[in-house]
Amino acid sequence: MRRPVNCETLKQAEVVLRALVPLAHPCRIVRTGKLVDAWGSCEFKENPSRFLIRIAKGVSVDQEIETLCHEWAHCRAWIGQTHAHSAYWGVAFSEAYQAVFDE
Repeated sequence: MRRPVNCETLKQAEVVLRALVPLAHPCRIVRTGKLVDAWGSCEFKENPSRFLIRIAKGVSVDQEIETLCHEWAHCRAWIGQTHAHSAYWGVAFSEAYQAVFDE
């Protein structure tokens, strides 16, 4: 796994993503130990409209940051209730990855 150039912490990655790869709705990021078989997840909440990204506790900082980029891309590419790994997601992941990893 490549080391982030612009970020040493999850919070720094969040700041970079908010500035360089904005989302259509506000986003809350939480660390949780309640994920099964995943390092992260995202979902869209309504009333008010917002995204929720969960990052698993117990993974390395590098894994947290890469997972944040992955989940951020889901939020960025969200269309209706679709959050699959589509071509839109691939472009969004590239944007997030480049912002954080300076590639």
